Amino acid sequence: MPLLIRPARADELDLVGQICVTAYAAGGHLDADDDYADTLRDAGDRAATTEVMVADRDGAIVGTVTICPVESPYAEIGRAGESEFRFLAVAPSAWRTGVGEALVDACEQRARERGASAHVICVIDVNEAAHRLYQRLGFERLPERDWSPRPGVTLLAYRRPVPFP
Repeated sequence: MPLLIRPARADELDLVGQICVTAYAAGGHLDADDDYADTLRDAGDRAATTEVMVADRDGAIVGTVTICPVESPYAEIGRAGESEFRFLAVAPSAWRTGVGEALVDACEQRARERGASAHVICVIDVNEAAHRLYQRLGFERLPERDWSPRPGVTLLAYRRPVPFP
């Protein structure tokens, strides 16, 4: 079935937040009592200062990503001239169907449109599937930008140049 990557509508933001929580928990990267679930769930707050995108397959939202400009309160490691994305999540029922890669491609297109030279992302160290995805897509590690938002959580940074046609 075709996959459409598009901006999330206001009436979809609760579902977007739930997809984030469900995907992170199913992947083993979010404990039920983790306060970060509130951040993941609040796609409405993200939409106020960022660009929340969804992967729509035949009318069903199966994934999401948030594009965070450097000036956004959600930006973590992006620098001038870069585009950062966060909160990439795919509904478990759509894992391994190309949704994650399509969302990354959409981020690259937006970065290109904004004139960014590269796009960046941080991934929790224990998310092996995401590390494999980004490495397969040509992202390079940026260990100098790794960081820890709180004790016990280490985020690893990745970067990929944005090719221009």
